[in-house]
Amino acid sequence: MTYRITRRSILAALTAAALMPRAAFAQENKGRVLVLGATGRIGRFIAETIREAGYTVRGVTRDAARAESRWPRMYEWVEADVRDPRTLTAPLEGVDYIVSSIRSSEWSGPYNPEFVDYVGIRNLVDAAKAAHIKHFVLVSTATSGPQVDQSQNPAKNYVRYFKTKGEEYVRESGLSWTIIAPGRVPEEPGGQTGMILHARKDYFISNIAAGDVALVALDALTNPAARGKAFALRNDPDVPLDAWRDQYAGLPDK
Repeated sequence: MTYRITRRSILAALTAAALMPRAAFAQENKGRVLVLGATGRIGRFIAETIREAGYTVRGVTRDAARAESRWPRMYEWVEADVRDPRTLTAPLEGVDYIVSSIRSSEWSGPYNPEFVDYVGIRNLVDAAKAAHIKHFVLVSTATSGPQVDQSQNPAKNYVRYFKTKGEEYVRESGLSWTIIAPGRVPEEPGGQTGMILHARKDYFISNIAAGDVALVALDALTNPAARGKAFALRNDPDVPLDAWRDQYAGLPDK
């Protein structure tokens, strides 16, 4: 899992830009968003939703060449390793916002929860501060967070504890931030069913479509009401589709 910005990815992005119709440039003027986990189960929906909203998406992936072949002319693909802060400087050049949906890919070894969900997020936050980004959106999990003493939960090599430590670092960073904490996330499009945003202390096992997580992440980039909020979310067919947009005010910061 070696991440680095590549000459090939830069050339591919420039070539794609040259081939895009002039009308497309008029739409891509909202800023550049670095999406970490952009090829993952949730990150794919986030990257597509943000791009369709008129932002330039720079996707972080393990294999830029493979990502370019799967999603040609859609994103700027870069490689970086969140465990190594030296690799994060170049990908953050010219970035306005960050959305991170990274998570540990193994319970032990070099990509375990401590190194990815905590150390990786810590390195990313430090790099984001140095780059003066406008807003940081972290996609965490509904079952992590400071509402429970996660240090007493050894499940999956203390993954909830290290996710919570990563969240804490985001909160204390001085950055503008939002923490989105889904539970079960089926790979389904958003905007099909109503959803509810709520405190994690009120979470129960429930589903939220990956596309709906993406819609909330997009909204959080620029919505002042989402600043400093951390929350779980779930689909609910009994509420109107856009009801969630009015629910930030009652949400906590954990």
